[in-house]
Amino acid sequence: MSSSSSSAFSRLVTVPTTGSTNDDLRVALSAPDGRADPLAARDWPHLSALRARSQTAGRGRAGHVWTTPPDGALTVSVVLRPLVPVERLEWLPLLAGLAVQRTLEPRLESAGWRVWTKWPNDVVALPEDPGAVADLPGWGRNRKVAGVLCELVPAPARDGAGGRDPRAGAAAVVVGIGVNLTQSAADLPVPWAASLTGLGAEPARADAEEVLEDLGRHLADLVSRWESRDGDPDGGDGELGRRLRGACSTLGRDLVVTTPAGRVRGRAVDLRPGLVLRGAAGGPAGEGAEEFVVSTGEALLARLDSPA
Repeated sequence: MSSSSSSAFSRLVTVPTTGSTNDDLRVALSAPDGRADPLAARDWPHLSALRARSQTAGRGRAGHVWTTPPDGALTVSVVLRPLVPVERLEWLPLLAGLAVQRTLEPRLESAGWRVWTKWPNDVVALPEDPGAVADLPGWGRNRKVAGVLCELVPAPARDGAGGRDPRAGAAAVVVGIGVNLTQSAADLPVPWAASLTGLGAEPARADAEEVLEDLGRHLADLVSRWESRDGDPDGGDGELGRRLRGACSTLGRDLVVTTPAGRVRGRAVDLRPGLVLRGAAGGPAGEGAEEFVVSTGEALLARLDSPA
């Protein structure tokens, strides 16, 4: 199925079931050397998407398996071919999270929930009434409603490989997005997960097709703004950077971040796009550092630090 003329997606393909939409697109986009195949840009151009009604081998960060039921969740992977310096592609998980946050916020406002991003790749809802839900270790009152997984397919090795289309010669990023729409608590894998309707959203506002199209519009808008700043959200008037930080529930919180070098504790104070920790100690920060930056790729887990 292809997208309609009113859709933000350049192409939208929907399949009944697959193992992983991210895996499917990485294979479709890659040449034998593992780099992006310029010819694949004809079938999977910038802002094309693959949606599965059910996934049997979906993946989260750190190799976590994510299986979705036949109904109740939105699972989609979007192909982006950003025309920005490669070193700035690390902003993409945060941009995608912001697109999801902007999509879901109006759907939960009337139910008494605010929607936030959570570094590095989650979208969470937080109740306006602190007594509405239990405080869970590592998550507090946050409830995870969506997740993002970005995977890079490096640019072709040959200069000018894209011919007249610069995007065909650029790196491709597969942005996998999963949103919990209508699952019951029993259908969700962990106690800190929740669906839109489980949090009180009207069922009509949790329609997968409508959520997907709103998500596509927000993602296209944010990526366009980001490209116009040469991949620097703090460029120009700095508005995009302020939006990214203003939507992030992680900032200002004491965290424990698990990395391959161990756990580091500190207070989250900024995004660069790695997480800036103040007063960091442990793991890669050693015995202590006034300021320490954890890159998105290094973070295996990021949880609220509970008092001893």
